[in-house]
Amino acid sequence: MAASGKLIVWFLVAGALASPVGTATATPRAGTTYLSVARNAPTKHPLPDILTEVESSAEDIVDFALSGDRGNAVSTAGDLKVSAYGPAAAALTASGVPAAKVTELGRRASRLARIARHGSFVEIALSANAVSQLMPDLYAHFQNRVPALILALDYFDREAQLRSLAREPGKVVVAVAGLERTWPRVRPKVRAAGGAKEAAAFDGHVLAMTRLRTGTPKKVQAEAVNGLELVDELERVFTR
Repeated sequence: MAASGKLIVWFLVAGALASPVGTATATPRAGTTYLSVARNAPTKHPLPDILTEVESSAEDIVDFALSGDRGNAVSTAGDLKVSAYGPAAAALTASGVPAAKVTELGRRASRLARIARHGSFVEIALSANAVSQLMPDLYAHFQNRVPALILALDYFDREAQLRSLAREPGKVVVAVAGLERTWPRVRPKVRAAGGAKEAAAFDGHVLAMTRLRTGTPKKVQAEAVNGLELVDELERVFTR
C-alpha cells in the first residue's frame, strides 16, 4: 500500500467483531482485530479482485482527501459504496465470510460516501481508513501470499498520521499501541521469508513511533508516512 507523499483491521489484537476502530466520529478502538474466525476456516478461496479494488479505493480516497481533491474523493467513495453492497458483498458472501462482516463493510462504505460530500478532508481520510481497518480480517478469509496482518500495520500507521493531523493525541497513542502489539506477530513471518533487513528497518520504525507518540505532530506524521513506505517493503518480501 503505497504512501502518498502528499500531506501526508477490523482486524486487530482483541480478535472479536464487536470492537471497532477509528472513524472520525463514532469510532471503534484502534487496537482491535477480528482474525480469529478466519484462521479457523478449513478451506480458503483465492483472494477476489473486487476486494483488492475496495482496499485500493479506500487508500485512494485518503490520498484525494489529503490533497484537497473532494471531487475524486466523492466519486470514488460512491463507487466504493456500490461495490460494498454489490459485487464485493456477493464475493465475500459466496466465500463464506460472516454476514456481520459484510454488513459492516457496507455500513462503513455508506458513512464514507456521506462524509465525502460535506466533511472536512481529515474526516474523509479517517472514514476511508476505517474501511481499510476491515481489510486484514477480510483478507484473512482468502489465500494470499502477503500475510493479512501486514495490512493492519498499514492501517495503524495511517491512523496515527491522521489522528495527529486531526489534533487527537490520545488517539495517536492508541494507534501506536496497536502497531506495537501487531508487529511482533508479523516479524517472524517476514524474517522467515528472507526479509531480515526489512524486519530490522520496521523494528526501528516501531521504536521511533513509540518514542514520538506524544511528540510534536510534524514528527509523528513524518514517521508514520515513513512507516507506510516500510510496509510496502514488507509486502515486497512476500511477492518478489
